[in-house]
Amino acid sequence: MFKAFRNEQTDRDTFYRLLAADSVRQVNEFVPLSGRSLLDVGGGPGYFADSFRAAGAFYVGLDPDVGELSARGEYTAGMVRASGTRLPVHTGSVDVCYSSNVLEHVDAPRTMLDEMVRVTKPGGTVFLSFTPWYSPWG
Repeated sequence: MFKAFRNEQTDRDTFYRLLAADSVRQVNEFVPLSGRSLLDVGGGPGYFADSFRAAGAFYVGLDPDVGELSARGEYTAGMVRASGTRLPVHTGSVDVCYSSNVLEHVDAPRTMLDEMVRVTKPGGTVFLSFTPWYSPWG
């Protein structure tokens, strides 16, 4: 991942496909994805959609940024333009609510976290990851 990240600006496809595949691996450690509904808060241009669907998840992603949604050309099927702080999803309706590298870009991170918990079914999984830029490892 670190080697691929060095080229993230010039070879986005390679880096984000690796990141998406690694995310699927990590989530699968906590919950089997096959047959599960998964909401990706901040799904961007669809790299995660490809990987989660390949793992058998029923994937829906959202992102508020049109530029992110269309970064690979056309919108990926199943993507919605919406805010992570006001999820347009019924309470308790998804098996897995996932977000990667979004929390640090949100004005109200606690609101986003509350929304992720709200839309996740009882006993479901909320999986949140982010890069701790200002930590010793960031």
